[in-house]
Amino acid sequence: MKKFFGLFYGMVYGVSLVIPGLSGGTFLVIFGCYDTVCEAFALNFKVIKKHLLFLLLFGTGAIGGIIGFAHAITFLLAKFGIQTSLFFMGLILGGIPLIKKIAFEEHKFKPVCIVPFILGLGLVTSLFFIERFGVFGTGEVDAAGFMFFVRIMLYSFVAAIAMVMPGISGAFMLVAFGVYDIFMEALKGLDFVALLPAAIGVALGIFAGAKLVLFLIKKFKLIVYCVIMGMVIGSMVPLFPGGFGLNTATLAGIGCLVLGGGITLMLAKAD
Repeated sequence: MKKFFGLFYGMVYGVSLVIPGLSGGTFLVIFGCYDTVCEAFALNFKVIKKHLLFLLLFGTGAIGGIIGFAHAITFLLAKFGIQTSLFFMGLILGGIPLIKKIAFEEHKFKPVCIVPFILGLGLVTSLFFIERFGVFGTGEVDAAGFMFFVRIMLYSFVAAIAMVMPGISGAFMLVAFGVYDIFMEALKGLDFVALLPAAIGVALGIFAGAKLVLFLIKKFKLIVYCVIMGMVIGSMVPLFPGGFGLNTATLAGIGCLVLGGGITLMLAKAD
């Protein structure tokens, strides 16, 4: 049943890649397709063949989310920030029971699990506060020749690894490197001078990140998923909207929160 939701999963993943603060990896986990997509990213052709229809729908949705919905989501965040942020928080909250089920399907909970959970939670929240206080600075990249090509490819590589990691926003990494606007303008204008090195960096980064995550899951599944649980919960910190309080926007936002949670729970049951 899950393969028929591939288009929706991909769309949400694609949108999350271009919105700073949203983690694509988080949504892969809460939708229950993290391992499948990572195996595809790592070019496991056996898995690709087995889940070909799902992956085709997922890829179509992801491309549509990146190109077609980025403008709409940006508008919604600007005009209806509280409601939009709470909707995404609802999607995440609704997926936590599924993550717990995956984490402990083979091993029982142990007190030691608290340590990797705290490490994952601390990593994501610390990145948020580092960005908030401007520790990374606001570097600029000049569009000039070979070094521009190399730097964009390198930044894209690092951001793409983050795109695979639950709780970490790839778009946030681009903001931290000071190249987020370059990427967004390149997408809007289909500027292949910037998109080519970005595409190379993203392809290499997603492949390397997926390989690393899959290796760790195979060797230390319980620990890795405890870290993931912490990262997923921590990813809600940067999403928490400003202006939350006793107002109509917050009231509507709570409705969006419930809606988002309900959608994720429904999709998990339909799997």
